[in-house]
Amino acid sequence: MRWLLLVLMILFSHQAAAAFDKCIGVYVGRISIHHQQGIDKVVLMSSSSDTSGSYWVLFTGWDPEAKKEALSVLMAAKASNHKVDIYTKAQGRCSIGSPGQVFTEIHLSTNP
Repeated sequence: MRWLLLVLMILFSHQAAAAFDKCIGVYVGRISIHHQQGIDKVVLMSSSSDTSGSYWVLFTGWDPEAKKEALSVLMAAKASNHKVDIYTKAQGRCSIGSPGQVFTEIHLSTNP
């Protein structure tokens, strides 16, 4: 019985990691808004029922108007439980499992 549980846990954790490795079809978690800078950083999750997710992904260098538009998209996705596809400045355009990543693009996924 323990082996079965272990195998299932490994299978499910691998499936969740696949979306995180590609930054495709992830859910919006915690959103941080700074009183002077506006939206500051976001945590993304593999599943809407997760209690933890990626490292903070930052909006460093974003134009204030672009930050407002990004916040609108992220809030809409979070409120409707819709998935998002994101890209960062990392070499593989993702790496949200590593600290200090910076958004370059945010998209609502085609299929929620």
